[in-house]
Amino acid sequence: MDEHNHHIRHEKNLKLAFILTLCVLATEFFGAIISKSMALYADSGHIFVDASSLLLAWIAQSQIKKEPTAKNTYGFHRLGILTALLNSALLLIISIVLMYESYLRLIHPEIVNSKLMILFASISFIINIIIGFKIYKDIHQNLNIKSSFFHIIGDSIISFSIIVAGILIYLTRLYYFDAIIGLFVAPIIAIGAFSVINETINILLEAVPKEIDYIKVQEKILEIEGVKNVHDLHIWSLSKSFILLSSHVLIDDKIKDSADLCCIINNIQYMLSKKFKINHAVIQPELTMCKNDNGYCVAHQI
Repeated sequence: MDEHNHHIRHEKNLKLAFILTLCVLATEFFGAIISKSMALYADSGHIFVDASSLLLAWIAQSQIKKEPTAKNTYGFHRLGILTALLNSALLLIISIVLMYESYLRLIHPEIVNSKLMILFASISFIINIIIGFKIYKDIHQNLNIKSSFFHIIGDSIISFSIIVAGILIYLTRLYYFDAIIGLFVAPIIAIGAFSVINETINILLEAVPKEIDYIKVQEKILEIEGVKNVHDLHIWSLSKSFILLSSHVLIDDKIKDSADLCCIINNIQYMLSKKFKINHAVIQPELTMCKNDNGYCVAHQI
C-alpha cells in the first residue's frame, strides 16, 4: 500500500511539474519574441525538450501502476528506467548544443533588450525553483523523477545565468556575457546527465544496487539460525525503489519440521526487508548442496 501511495504521489508531482514547465515555456518564448533575445530563444528550445521529457516521465509513471501480465510478469517498472535513460541522453545532447551555441555567441554577440531579458528569465527561474522543491523529495526513490529533477536544475541554472548576463549587459553593454556563463553552465548539466545514465545502465545490466553491500547480505543471511551456507545469491533492481533477491540456502540437517523450515525462510525475508529494504526475496532452501556450474546452481536428480 505504501508503494502504491508513492506511485500516486510521483505521478501527481510529474503532472504538476509538466504543467508548470509549459507555463515556463510560454513565458520564455513570449519574452524571446518581444526582447529579441537569442538566449531566451535557445532556452525556450531547451525547456521544450524538458517539457517533452516530463510528459514521457509522467506517462511512464502511470504505466508502472499497471498490473503484471502473463507476458510482463514483473509489470512495467523498467519503462520508467528506459524513460530516465532517454531523458538523460537528451540532457547530454542539450549540454553539448549549449556549449556550441555559447561559443558562437562569444564570437558573434547580438544586441538584446536586457531589461526584458532579466524580467522573463526571473519569472522562469522562480517557477523552476517551485517545480524543483515539489519533486525533490522523490528523487531518491524514482530514477525517472531524478532525471527530470536534473532537467529542472539545468533550466534553473540557465535562467539564473540569463538574469546575471542581462544585468551585466545592462550595466556594461557587453553582449558576450551570456555566452561566457553558458560555457560554464553546460558542463554542470552534463555531469547530472552522466550520473543518471550510469545508474540506469547499472539497473538494466542487473548489477547489485550501489546502496547494497553484497558481502554484508551474505553474512546477515548466515547469521539466521538454521542456515549453514548461502550460494547462488543474486541481487538486482527493477527500479530505484524495487530491489529483488534470489538465493539458495543450505539448511541445517537438524531441521526436520516443515514449520521450522518456513520460519527460517520468513526470518530471512524479514531481515532483508528491514535491514536492506529488499522488497522481493525468493529463497530456495536445500538439504544438500546443489551442483555448481560456473557460479550457478543447476538442476540435478537426488
